Formats: sequence, C-alpha cells, structure tokens
Amino acid sequence: FYPEVERARGLFGRLLNVAADDVCVVPSASYGLALAARNLPILPGQTIVVLDEQFPSNVYAWREISREAGADVITLPRPDDGDWTGAVLAAITERTAVAALPHCHWADGGIVDLVQVSQHCRRNGAALVLDLTQSLGALPVDLALVQPDFAVSACYKWLLGPYSLGFMYVAPRWQNGAPIEHNWITRRDSGNFARLVDYRDEYEPGARRYDVGERSNFHLMPMAVTRVTAIGI
Repeated sequence: FYPEVERARGLFGRLLNVAADDVCVVPSASYGLALAARNLPILPGQTIVVLDEQFPSNVYAWREISREAGADVITLPRPDDGDWTGAVLAAITERTAVAALPHCHWADGGIVDLVQVSQHCRRNGAALVLDLTQSLGALPVDLALVQPDFAVSACYKWLLGPYSLGFMYVAPRWQNGAPIEHNWITRRDSGNFARLVDYRDEYEPGARRYDVGERSNFHLMPMAVTRVTAIGI
C-alpha cells in the first residue's frame, strides 16, 4: 500500500527535479488538470490562455471553469513562423489568470520555452499549468527552473508506462487545497489500519492529499516504477 507508491513518487520527483512531497498520484492528465482548475483562483473578466488544437484534456477543464467564473478562454492561433513561445508571451497580460500549456504541441511538435513563459507569468501574476504528457521521457524538463503551479503527465506516452496512471507536480503554495475526492489513504496516519475509523481531518503531508483513490494499484504501480527507473534516473 505504501512503499511502492512512495518509491514511484520519489522517482517522478527526481525526473522533474522536485521533491517527492510535491508529487501526487493521478489516474490521468485530465484528472490532474481538473485538480488545477478547481484550486486556482479565477475571477470574472480574467483570461485563460491555451493553444489552438491543443490536446483536449488541457482545454475542456478550462472551458468549464471559465463558464463558472465568468472568465474568457483565449485560444492562440498557430503562428505563421512556428514560434509558439512568442505567441504565448504576447498573449499573457495582467488580465491572465492561467496559462494552460503543453511543453510540446501534440499536433505539430512545436516547443514552448517553459522557462521564458513561466517568468512572464510570474511578472503578470498568472498561474502556469502544464500538460507534459507529450514530451516527458523524451525531452528534459527541470521544474525547479520552470516553477509552474501544476504540471501533470500520464505515464503511457514517452514514459512507456501503464495506461490509467500518471503523476502531478503541485507547487507548495497550492498544497493545502481541495482534492477531487476524499479517500481514506490520504488522511494522516492511514497506515494504522486498526484505527481507520478514528476519522481524521488532517491529510498526509505535501501533495498527497490529492492522490487518487486506490492509488496502490498492484498492477500499475510496479510497472510505473520499472519504466521510470529504466529511463535512467
């Protein structure tokens, strides 16, 4: 229930150069993106920046939350010169609540310079949410340099891991937020099975409060550990 999950969490953190405590277990990129959308403050009249023909998982969550918040989704057209980074930098302003982006565009392979974009987001008070599914395992990503608010990846692409499992980085400032579900294993001292009905309001430390239920999947988690280890961590 615990050691294999923590090993996977640590390996994913090393892959991205972040602490294991900053990583939660998710079943998919869309689950992680829904977590980000739920926990980021988005006000009426603000904007959410996405790319044209971006993978749908990193679009639908923002369309939904924009309707609820009275915000606007700004879809950037594909630039004629292929410079996605320049297009993103030009679109992020003081009105921007979130830039929800990939590292590598799934349709055309275009790269976004995440460090430049992150610095520009911070200057404008915007959050940065990344879907790394299309690149992680094939391209290096150092989140200690990028410093996004959230960054998620499914395991089944370049990580060569199992389907229905992924991992998400959550910046420390967002680690006291609201999880999507309230499962038992994320609560403080859940390892004491004899006391599980002594219900606890406190969570396990770090991003663990966001872990998906049944995270200790006895088939998927060992595969994820094996594949991420094989990448060379």
